[in-house]
Amino acid sequence: MFQYHKDNKLHWEQGSVYDISWSSDGSQLSAVGSRGYARSWRLERGGHKDGEELKALGNDIEKIAWCPATQNTNVLAGAAYDKTVRMWDQRGKEAATKLATRGQISDICWSPSGKYFAAVGSEDGLDIFDIAGGAQAPVVSATFDDLANLVRWDASERLLFLATRQGSVEVYAWPTMEPLTTIHAHAGSCSCLGIDPRGKVLATGGTDATMELWSTDDFSMTHVIDGYESPLRFVDFNTDGRFIATASDDMDIKIHDSFSGEQVHRLAVDSLTTALEWHPRNLALAYGSSSAGKSGVKPKVTIFLKS
Repeated sequence: MFQYHKDNKLHWEQGSVYDISWSSDGSQLSAVGSRGYARSWRLERGGHKDGEELKALGNDIEKIAWCPATQNTNVLAGAAYDKTVRMWDQRGKEAATKLATRGQISDICWSPSGKYFAAVGSEDGLDIFDIAGGAQAPVVSATFDDLANLVRWDASERLLFLATRQGSVEVYAWPTMEPLTTIHAHAGSCSCLGIDPRGKVLATGGTDATMELWSTDDFSMTHVIDGYESPLRFVDFNTDGRFIATASDDMDIKIHDSFSGEQVHRLAVDSLTTALEWHPRNLALAYGSSSAGKSGVKPKVTIFLKS
């Protein structure tokens, strides 16, 4: 399936990659790093441009996320060092909306419809904003007994999954935030999770160097994948849910079949993977890296796609 895929490196001078995000139509890839402004590439048939700096967001952005809703494909969110989220419509020149959160932001996430936006604080819990309703203050502001790593909605926007540093995944009904169940997933921190676009499979990764697949029908475990030597950092389903890409502190990216759990491809990398996301429409995988790895290797943004 991936034997004809090759790495395509993009122009990148912004230091270690902190985050990457595809626009909902797949026409743009954006990244933010440890130096300077976020950068965005408008991809063309057969290649790519050098990209352009996104100065409207400011030069203190740590996380970025394009709105997944097709009607808002021009809206990009950036989480800044000053504990704010900046909403920028690329058709304008300045960041139009600034949302204040309670603490340093460790993760951000849109709901699939683009109506809601969540920011997870490294020590301060969860803030959720009603973007469609224009609310400047959170409609949900919650703290938890277990510190949160990240949050994701399912495709139907009826369930909210919260990964914790104690290794569990807390499942809530949305929008009521009624607790539904606790998934006891990992012996260490649950560091990443993903939900397939059909809403049938939940994938979790942990600092115990395992990935686990769960049925969202009854929250039972279907597969344990333990072929890792270090903590998992990223799991992401491709657009039809058939494949899961994972990255750990190992020097590779693994792609698994989401139904069988079988590894179908291993992509060797020369530095630590620090961001990873599938294209929203095809089998192209974007990933970013830091300088941690082989001597002399520079951080980069790469697209792994069929040549």
